[in-house]
Formats: sequence, C-alpha cells, structure tokens
Amino acid sequence: MSHKILVLGATGNVGSSLVEFLVKKGKQVKAATRHPADYPSTDNVEPVSLDFERPETYAPALVGVDRVFALTKTADVQADKTLTPLIDQAKAAGVTQIVLMTALGVDQAPEDVPIRRLELHLINSGIDYTILRPNWFMQNFNPGFLLPMIQQGGTFYLAADDAKTSFIDTRDIAAVAAVVLTEEGHAGKEYALTGGEAFTYSEAAAILSEAANREINYVAIDDGAFREALASAGWRPEQVGFFADLFYIVRQGWVASVSPAVAEILEREPISLQQYAFNYAEAWR
Repeated sequence: MSHKILVLGATGNVGSSLVEFLVKKGKQVKAATRHPADYPSTDNVEPVSLDFERPETYAPALVGVDRVFALTKTADVQADKTLTPLIDQAKAAGVTQIVLMTALGVDQAPEDVPIRRLELHLINSGIDYTILRPNWFMQNFNPGFLLPMIQQGGTFYLAADDAKTSFIDTRDIAAVAAVVLTEEGHAGKEYALTGGEAFTYSEAAAILSEAANREINYVAIDDGAFREALASAGWRPEQVGFFADLFYIVRQGWVASVSPAVAEILEREPISLQQYAFNYAEAWR
C-alpha cells in the first residue's frame, strides 16, 4: 500500500485547508472531488473522482489509501446511507484509519438519527477511528450561507434568539484533522471542537462590523419566518427542516459550550472570532 490519505470534500472549507496541511507535513494526498479535472494536481496531491450520489466512485478513490478523512455533505438527511458504504468499502480495501467529521452534539442524539447511526457504524466497524464534532463554522459568515444576506443589505436573519455559539474556524478543524491523521494517540477518540469563546449573533455581527468597517446587523426571527425564508430562497423541504432543527438546538443554548480539545491537540489557543473577521473582512465590505 502506498500510504496515501484520502480527503473527502477537498474543495470545501475544511478539506481544502486539510490538503494544504497534509502536504506541508510531506504526506501523499488523494483529493476527492466531483470534478477532479478542475482540481490542481501537484507532486503530492492526486485529484480523484468521488461523488456521494454515485457510490460506484468510492472503490476507485480508495485504491492505494490507508487513511481517510470523511465528512457528510451539507444538510444530508440520509448521512448513514451516504457514507456507510464508504466505510465498508474502506475496510475491505485495507484502510487502517478513518477520521470522521460530524457535528457538535451528535453523540447526544438518539441512535435512530441518521448521522448518529453513521457514527455508530464507524465505531463498530473494527477500523481505527476518530470522530471530530465541530460547532458552527465561522466561515458560515464567509463564504457560507450568511454571506449573500450580509452583502446585499448588511443584515442577516436567523432563528437564533440571543443564544450563544462557540463558533470555530474551519482552519482549526483542518489543523486538528491533520494532527489526528498523522500522529499517534487518537484512535478511538471523539473530540468536540469549538472556538475559545461563545458569542451571540448580535455580538458576532458587531465583531464583523468592526473588521469590515461597515455596519452589519443580526435580526432574530421566529422559526416559522425562518422556514419561510429558506423555502423562498429555493431550499428543498428536507434542507429547510434540517436547518430549522439546527437552530432549535442553537436557541436551547446547546452550542454555547467551550471545549478545550482544539487547544490541547494543537498546543495553542483556537483562532478567535476577531482574528477570523480580520482575515476575511474584505468579503463583507
């Protein structure tokens, strides 16, 4: 086996940074994407086709791989059906380690919730595993789903009330994943990944405003209005329900906790929301 690391979602916020970090560590990477012809190939990076809608792409992507970074697609209400075949094929192909990224709090979900079923399938697979459960990405403000609202009117609307969230920078998630994939001591571990401080969305808007030197506001709306807004923006019913349920979790205060895992694994403090805002301020100007 050639000891390559397969990175799913290689063009996404976490995956793209992870590929960079692994290359800096001198690792050989297979960058999984639906459009490998558009992905830059280098001496250490081999673009490969992998499409969640086409499970037949899994086996070719796994050739020559001994470690995998896996994640679910956004708002996947059938996450277990999507990725369980990948886990099974990875085991059959001789993969020795899978690092799975899900979401904060999934370990508290009932066992019949698809994403929890996926975690349990990996845990019981016999493959060395590590599960990363990050909180809401800072990058949801840029380039995520909040950016168009901010760019168009300077105001974003969410059903989050005044609850706090310990946002995490996706660069920190990728840095943690790079350590877990390349260093010993993480097999069988499950990590909650958060930023170092929790903020309300109003506080976050103020931080973005200061960095961008323009006024950015957050307006709290109720669940019904939030669902209507998502539907009118063209979101599918299952996506609307998925995101509405996520913000129910936010409103309960269940994503306000701060975990020490990032600081412990990276041996530094997590990237702050202020630093993130300074880095990406141009997006909101």
